[in-house]
Amino acid sequence: MLTVVSQSLGRSQALINVVRELSLSLSYFNNIDKLDRLMSGKSRRFVILGEADISNQVVDSLVRAKRNAEFGLVVCADAEMLRASNRARAAKTLGAYPIVEWVSPDCDSDILSAALRKCRRRMLKLGKGELEQALVKREFFLQYQPKVERGDGAEWNTSEVEALIRWRHPEHGLLGPLEFLPEAEAFELIGPVSEFVLFEAATQLNRWHEQGLELNVCINLSSSQLNNAVLAHNYKRIVRNQNLECSRFTFEVTEQDIASSEAPHLHVLNEMRGLGFRISLDDFGVAVASLGTFEQLPFDEIKIHATALKRAQENPVALKVLAAVTGLAHNLGITVCAEGVEDQETYEFLKTIECDKMQGYLISEAVMPEIIRKVYSAGSEFKINVA
Repeated sequence: MLTVVSQSLGRSQALINVVRELSLSLSYFNNIDKLDRLMSGKSRRFVILGEADISNQVVDSLVRAKRNAEFGLVVCADAEMLRASNRARAAKTLGAYPIVEWVSPDCDSDILSAALRKCRRRMLKLGKGELEQALVKREFFLQYQPKVERGDGAEWNTSEVEALIRWRHPEHGLLGPLEFLPEAEAFELIGPVSEFVLFEAATQLNRWHEQGLELNVCINLSSSQLNNAVLAHNYKRIVRNQNLECSRFTFEVTEQDIASSEAPHLHVLNEMRGLGFRISLDDFGVAVASLGTFEQLPFDEIKIHATALKRAQENPVALKVLAAVTGLAHNLGITVCAEGVEDQETYEFLKTIECDKMQGYLISEAVMPEIIRKVYSAGSEFKINVA
């Protein structure tokens, strides 16, 4: 999807990260004529404006564009300040647009990504019938992102990939999970979608085995699924029907889904571990609340969120806390994975906290299974050297 960005925002790393994460195409404008050209046509698009762009001329250009096609608008500015300024008319008009998100002028990648995702979901307006047909017509498919584990010396090996669902929508094109999974939850279709992911991943493991490649797989588990009393045994049935062991599968749950060690859905996680599945705590933020609960919960692995890594790189106190968390996890027999590793600087930093695994664009983005087969050496673990 085309993203039209004001030149006034510059080519920030946050914007570049989000464009890559959401698979967007990017064009800049620095005057009204260029904005008019970029906004012509009937295709959907995003527009990102900075505070300097809130003017009657820009608003008029967007009003003209709205006659032909819908677009999502993200404004990186203080809405209240603008409404109190001499640009009140422009700010009010933008605020009344049905698909608009206001974010801080100094927003980071996570905030900008969340705003664009909200806009995109409101533009899509997916229906239950579309999701049901997508399952029937097999419009969903999986991509796989490698996770590498520390070996001897500078060598990292991988025997594991994360399965990530995508949708080839007949009208909207390629959609990521956050563009349709909330609807799947709302329409109570997350169960069939999750079983599709597990079945496809299990089938792919067998395909790779036939090609001489042995890998395990990680799968994201929706919090709503944790209320399903027969989930563990249903998943065991799917896996065993593919002649695979449950230990080949790790299910990732987010930290926000596990608010308390007394939560009733922890029974489901314990039951899954009892059957041999592995459980990973995703998006671990190294908060005080996290330290008070994660040692009591049934986890085999914690994944440190990229923002926690960033804080530790910039703050000596945060670094000590992260190192302490890693040490505690190891003492409890829990492995530690760093997610969102995108540059050499972060990789070098991970050496200082004895992180066991890492995942991110420095290693590989999510790719089709054929790419995994071609890149990885048949008959052995894939080995990389990050110098």
